[in-house]
Amino acid sequence: MAHSKPRNRKTRFTQGAALMREDIVTPMHHHDEAQDALLVDVDGQTKHMTGCQADGYVTEKYDLPELTDVDHVDGGPTNVKRRHILAGAAAGFGALLTTTSMPRYSFAAPSADGGNELLVCVFMRGGFDGLSAVAPLNDPAYYAARSTIAVRAEQTMSLDSTWGLNNHMKALKPIWDAGEMAIIQGSGSPDVSRSHFTDQVTVERAAPASVRSGWLGRHLQTKSSDTGTFRGVTIGTSTVFSLTTNNLDTLAVSSIDEFDLQVWGGDDMKSRIRRALDEMYGGAGGEVQRCAQSAFDAASTLQQVRSSYPQSSSAGYPDSDWGKGLAEIARMAKAGVGVEVACIDIGDWDMHSGLGQASDEQAWFSRRARDFADGLAAFRKDLGDKWATTTIVTMSEFGRRVAENGSGGVDHGQGNTMFVMGGGVKGGCVLGKVPSLVDSNLSLGDVPITLDYRQALSEIVSNKLGNKASVSEVFPGFTPGTPLGIV
Repeated sequence: MAHSKPRNRKTRFTQGAALMREDIVTPMHHHDEAQDALLVDVDGQTKHMTGCQADGYVTEKYDLPELTDVDHVDGGPTNVKRRHILAGAAAGFGALLTTTSMPRYSFAAPSADGGNELLVCVFMRGGFDGLSAVAPLNDPAYYAARSTIAVRAEQTMSLDSTWGLNNHMKALKPIWDAGEMAIIQGSGSPDVSRSHFTDQVTVERAAPASVRSGWLGRHLQTKSSDTGTFRGVTIGTSTVFSLTTNNLDTLAVSSIDEFDLQVWGGDDMKSRIRRALDEMYGGAGGEVQRCAQSAFDAASTLQQVRSSYPQSSSAGYPDSDWGKGLAEIARMAKAGVGVEVACIDIGDWDMHSGLGQASDEQAWFSRRARDFADGLAAFRKDLGDKWATTTIVTMSEFGRRVAENGSGGVDHGQGNTMFVMGGGVKGGCVLGKVPSLVDSNLSLGDVPITLDYRQALSEIVSNKLGNKASVSEVFPGFTPGTPLGIV
């Protein structure tokens, strides 16, 4: 039964209030979405808050829109007037756009100086175990430390005299053989803490803790002053932190086929709400008008992509969120709508127990490794000629400890493995240094970090993406070392 609030009673809008204050609130995304949080500037101090805590703080400290005269019934409110749409949209226009359970990825329009290079940044959330992906075949200390879960030589494809690629990643071998994939060992952040939340923020920031932006956001900002980027929504309410910046907007999309206005009712209701939003935001002026128009433009552009570039049925993507997400990026890239940077997550690497043996097809790591490799192989096939101007780089918040634990898994560690691949990558080599994994060479039981991961990122940004800005602007606090020569 429908029921309504008293006509003269005003209800303060609190849920989603934090989204209105992006000047003081930065969304943070965890590989376990239940642990998503917000960074809130409270009197000059940055504090971690849940969504509810941040909503409460913003509601208490700042004036917010008020909603009145809305009748609530099953399936959604009725008697919704334009001021209600405006109030709801002010709390986050992206809330009107659909999301799905697919992984997070974000798109940014290219800068004014042109170029058709595509960077795909893959975040392997949960703490990727590089030693299970690329094994040190001739190190007895590795096999002694992992008596149950070590990857044996016969379970790998030899990359060189030292390293072997896990057979469950065999889909990547043709990319390696073509000289289009490099592997970087011993990489990581010098500020590693072994905390998922803290280290994901640190790695995506790629700068001192006082910096409130991500490395890709700064790249886009310094490459051009053009602010023609789009922004929408993704799972939850935020884009990945790597792309955040105070000066540019980025578009977050969870599904091209479902990125559209989400309203109660059919197409007629959608059209009416769209007209109302157009009228309101068209005359709002300033930042509000610009952000709204960007969202409308994004929806219109993706509608064209939907009709002109259906998902590939022949590329062989795995039937997983990861595979579907890569297919969506390929559609955007082939459509030529100006995608310069795409970020995508592949999670579920936090294998404290039951990592499994490489001989077991259904083991946890085996399944995740196949999904990862099969998806990227399909992505390469799907891109066709676009692969020549595409670069993929992987990162994770930290690696895993060298020794397996009593539960057949590995705990949080430090040094890790990065993959860099693409048509313009100088690959076919394993870079970085990892000493023999005897106890005396380890860092508190972990693979030592012998290479700052920003070395690889800085070379990609400056040499492949054509960003001639000072490395100190994109990676403040970082001093480049000897070039890897990967691009």
